[in-house]
Amino acid sequence: MVKTLDARTSQGSNGIGILNPTFTNGVPLLMAQVGLQVKSPGSWIRTFFSGSIKFQAVNLPISGFLGVEVYRESDGLQQLVYQVGTVVRPGRLVSPCALTFNGSDYNVPAPSSGQVTYTVYSVFTYNPQYSITNFRMGPESFNATIYSDD
Repeated sequence: MVKTLDARTSQGSNGIGILNPTFTNGVPLLMAQVGLQVKSPGSWIRTFFSGSIKFQAVNLPISGFLGVEVYRESDGLQQLVYQVGTVVRPGRLVSPCALTFNGSDYNVPAPSSGQVTYTVYSVFTYNPQYSITNFRMGPESFNATIYSDD
């Protein structure tokens, strides 16, 4: 039997208004963080997560790249558990760019602290010879649910 241990959502924006700060070329930006409580877990702990980010790049003359990285932190150790990205095409007809993702983290070690934290970073990279204006528009969110067997 599967037991749900905890579920959390981190929402930076529901899509109303522009988020700050905007992206700096190639610099990871904290997108979300959730702390999941893991009390009396059974065996085989696993986490399922999903998220979305939407932004607009103005004056993008050639393609750029939007990436997302999800890290698990438990008992002071941080580990990359998921990575996804998409090409951001130039031109007004394809902007804004939206990226949604679903992932999972299997065989999560039971934390002695009773908490597993997932931290999500997003990064936008483009040719540095161009001056690009960008806006984080939202919706921007991250959802995580942690399970174990009884």
